Amino acid sequence: MTRHAPLTAAEKEYIQRQKRGGMSLEQIAQELGCTYPTVRKWWRYQRDGYHPRRRGRPIEGAVSTFARFIREKAIELKQGHPHWGAASVKLELIRCFPFAREALPSEARLFALFHQCCPEAVQPRHRRETRPKTNQVSAPHQRWQIDSKEGVRVTADFVTILEVRELFCGLMIGAQTFVTTTPKRWRRLSLTEYQQMLRWAFQTWGLPVEIQTDHDGIFILPEEAHFPSLFTLWLVGLGIIHVTSRPYRPTDQGAIERNHRTLGDFAWKDHVFEQVTDLQKALDEHRLRYNQDYPSHAAHCHGHPPLVSFPLAHTTGRPFHPAYEWQAFSLERVDAYLAQFVWSRPVMANGVVNLGQRHYYVGRRFHGQRVSIQFIPSIRSFRFQSADGLFTKDVAVSGLAKEDILGFMPVELALPVGFQFPLPLVGV
Repeated sequence: MTRHAPLTAAEKEYIQRQKRGGMSLEQIAQELGCTYPTVRKWWRYQRDGYHPRRRGRPIEGAVSTFARFIREKAIELKQGHPHWGAASVKLELIRCFPFAREALPSEARLFALFHQCCPEAVQPRHRRETRPKTNQVSAPHQRWQIDSKEGVRVTADFVTILEVRELFCGLMIGAQTFVTTTPKRWRRLSLTEYQQMLRWAFQTWGLPVEIQTDHDGIFILPEEAHFPSLFTLWLVGLGIIHVTSRPYRPTDQGAIERNHRTLGDFAWKDHVFEQVTDLQKALDEHRLRYNQDYPSHAAHCHGHPPLVSFPLAHTTGRPFHPAYEWQAFSLERVDAYLAQFVWSRPVMANGVVNLGQRHYYVGRRFHGQRVSIQFIPSIRSFRFQSADGLFTKDVAVSGLAKEDILGFMPVELALPVGFQFPLPLVGV
C-alpha cells in the first residue's frame, strides 16, 4: 500500500521500537500502511546513526553550498559593476578562480544571490508590454489576416505572393502575384500594391470587420510611436478595424503562415512556371478548390470544405465596389480616430517637429523641448503645446487629405477650378 505523506517522527520511532521488539519489517510496513522499502530505509538510518540531508535548497541562503570566498567575490563584483548581469559576473569569477571553474554556481543561483544580498545593484527589468492574444474570433469574416510570401522565383523574376486568409472558417480569401525584381535583387511591396490586393478582396467578398497584420513598416510607421500609418487610416475610413499581432509573437500570424505553406504545397512548390500569369492562374484554381472541395483542418470546419461548412460565408454582407470607394470612404471617421491620441515629440534644432513622417515648424526657441500634440478635427490641424502650457500653435495637417490616404482622386474632382492650357506661342 502506497502512502502519499512522508513518515512522521513518531512513526520512525515506532519502526525502531517494533523492530527491536521482534516484529518483522514486512509486518511494520503493513501496520503503518507504507511500503517495505520505506520501513527498511528508516530502520537502517537509525540503526547506523545516519542523518539524511534536508531536502530542498539550503536554508542558509543562495549559493551557501559553495565556498565562502566565491560567494563574497560574486557579491563584490556585482556591487562594483551594477550593470553586469549574472553571466558577466560568472565570466569574471572564472577569470579570477580558474581552478574552480567546475565548482562555480550557475547564473540562476547568482541571480538569486544578488537579489538576496545586494538588491540595490540589480537593474530593474523593463518587460515589454504583452497584449492579449489577437486570434479570438467568433464568426466568419470577423477577421482577415494578410501577409506576403517573398522571394518566389518564376524563371528570371522574383515574385511576391500577397495572401489573405479568413480566421474563423479558414477561407483562402485571395492570393495575388506581384513582380518585385530589381537590378540588385528584389524589393518589398508598396502601400499601393497592398491596397490593390485588398480592393480586389473587398469587391469579391465584401468588407470584413477586422484586418490583422504584422509590424511591417507599411502597417506600423517605424520610429513613430502610436502614430497611425496611411494603411491604418485607410481601413478606418472604410469602417474596418486594424489589428496588429503582438511584437515578437509570430504565432499570432499562425493562420496566414500556414496558408503560405498550404497554398505553396498546392500551387507552386512542385511546379515550374514560364510566366507569372501561369502562377497566378494556378493560385486562383487551387484557392477555389481549397474553399469548395478540400477537407479543411480549420477548427470550425470539422473536416469539411470551408464553404460547405459555412455556405453563407461567400460574402461578408458589407458590399464594396472600387468605383464607389471615394463616396464610401469617411474622412470624418479618420478625424475622430486621430482626435483620440496625444503624441509627444522633441523639437529639433531647426524648430521642426517630426510627426507621421512629416515636418511641422513650431519655432527655434523651443529647441530641445518636448511638445504635446493633438489633432483638432474642426480645423483639421495639429495643436502643438509646450510642457508648461504657455505656448500653443495650430498647424494644418500635411499628407492626410482624402486623396493622400486613398491614393487617388476621381477624375471629376481632379480640377476643382478652371485650368488654362498653355497657348502655342511659337509661330503665332
